[in-house]
This record gives sequence, C-alpha cells and structure tokens, in this order.
Amino acid sequence: MKKKTLVILAAALLPAIFQFNACKKADEVTGTLTVIVSTGVSGSPAAGTYTVQVGDKQTYAYTLNAGYEKLTVLRDGAAVDASGSFTISGDHTLQAYSDENIQYKLTVTVNDGVTGTPAAGTYMYAKGTQVPYSYALAEGYTDLSVKLDGTAVEANSGTITMSEDFTLYASATRKYNVVGSWNLSESYKDGSAFTVVATFSGTPFSGTVSDTQGGVGTYDYGDSTVDFNLLFPEVTYKYGNGEFSDENTMSGTCARYQTPDNVISGTWRATRVTTTAAAAGAGENSKSQAPNSK
Repeated sequence: MKKKTLVILAAALLPAIFQFNACKKADEVTGTLTVIVSTGVSGSPAAGTYTVQVGDKQTYAYTLNAGYEKLTVLRDGAAVDASGSFTISGDHTLQAYSDENIQYKLTVTVNDGVTGTPAAGTYMYAKGTQVPYSYALAEGYTDLSVKLDGTAVEANSGTITMSEDFTLYASATRKYNVVGSWNLSESYKDGSAFTVVATFSGTPFSGTVSDTQGGVGTYDYGDSTVDFNLLFPEVTYKYGNGEFSDENTMSGTCARYQTPDNVISGTWRATRVTTTAAAAGAGENSKSQAPNSK
C-alpha cells in the first residue's frame, strides 16, 4: 500500500516539475550577436547572426590569412584584442577586418509620414563609402525632421561618409484635418469677444471658410499652422498661427482690421463640432459692426 502511494505522488509531481521548467525557460533573456568577417580573416565565430544567452561568456579569436598585413577587431564599434571573451549583456556586434576592409553600420529609422531612401533597416558599408539619403513628407503630414546621430541636419537630403557607425532618423507630425465645423471663440484686447461656428470646406490644405454671422474667407494649412480670414463689409478678421493641441482643438492669434490704422489684436480657440458636442450659438455681439457696437 505504501509503495502504491509513493508512485501516485511521483506521478502528481511530474506535471509541476515540467511546468516549472517551462516557466524557467520562458524567463530566459536572449540577445543577438552579429558577426562580420572580411576577406583575409579566419577565426571564430564565423560571420553570421546568432541568438545568444544573456549572461553567457562569448569567446572569439581571429587571425590574418597569408598576404594580408593588418587585422582590426571591433566589439560594438570599439577596438579589442584579436582574441578574447566577453559577457553577453544584450545585442552585440563583433567585426574582424583585414587591411582597410573595415565596414561600418548605418541604422536607419523612418517613421510614418515620411517617404524616401534609404528605407528603415540596418546596413553595412565599407569605410569611406558615400551613402546618399533623401526624405520627403507623405500626404497628410507636416514638420519633417531628419537627424544624424541625434542632431538635426540642415537639409532633408545629403550624403553620409561612412567613417564610423551612424544612426539616421526621419520623422513627421500627422497633419490633423481642419475640414468641418468648429466652435470658434475669440477675444480682443479692447474687451470684445465673439463665439461663432466656423465651417471649413475644401481640402486638408486649403479652401473656403464661413461663420454663422455671415463672414466668409479662405484658409491655408500648407505649412505647420492654420491661417484663415473672415471678411465682413466693414471689418476684416485675420486668424493665424493656428496649432493643434489634439485632433479636435486648435488655437492661435487673431487681429481685427476696421481700418488700416485701427487694428486690435487678440487670441482664438476652436473646438471641433462633433455628433456629441452641439455647436455654440452666435452670441450677442455682432462681428459685422464697428467695435463700439459689439
């Protein structure tokens, strides 16, 4: 009877043991070892990409073949001895070159809203290679930014001379759609204020705008800001520097022109009219009259 009990207990423990081992294996952390070996070099590990265990020791050893004079070995871009070992702590690159056959890595990141070359990825180039790059905005995006090693470049196209490892980063900001109806609130330094509904009709970049008090004009969203105007028979309103804080909110500065010499500055804020947000009323003040009657 006792022997049978022991067998049953052992059988019950087996699933738990296997489950523990499975969990332990899932918790293991691995890295990628990229090995680049040029012509004229022999040794190990051979060129290739390996999955390695973080915490393990990685040994390496390289020698020159006959007819070659200079051996350069780099680990993560830094010169090291021709043979040795190191502890795996994540992703690593091991490079062994003969003579001047050294290569450098170009890491390219291209975010949404950017088109051009080179595409996102990791590339290896021989020392001194001239690598051209050129990027442009995709439709619906603005504020193109191109950075080389974290520093903005002067132009969105140019050439990189591969003298070391480089990172190239291109990004853009999504351009929100201005088309539709907006609750527009504006206030001026003379104390006047208005709340109307402004409707933008056209493309995400330009078109016509009108408000609920009869003003009509045009808008432009060709760069990073929204600019528009509303014209009345006796007064003109200009709205500029419009920036989105989110998809449904934008704000900027404005000015009221009754005569060329009578300009009152102010600020404006607009919130998109949605199915769950009713449009604001036209307000008590009339935008079409002189300031004193507003």
